[in-house]
Amino acid sequence: MVDVQWWRSTYDNRVHAFGNEEAGRDFGEALCEHSVPNSRIECTDDGERCLACMLIFGDLLADTYGDSVWRAS
Repeated sequence: MVDVQWWRSTYDNRVHAFGNEEAGRDFGEALCEHSVPNSRIECTDDGERCLACMLIFGDLLADTYGDSVWRAS
């Protein structure tokens, strides 16, 4: 399972899922491949979330935990 942090990019003002293995020295790359210099990443999850990141993260959750997580009670 990828450890992600939901942070806002000031390039598009959306909150993206940044994973540790996508992190670079000078830039971050979100699950959706949105690339942004570290200086343009705000460490807040306040704002509109990136739909592509949410779908990719949801797919990772399903792969890790199986389909039972997605069933309604």
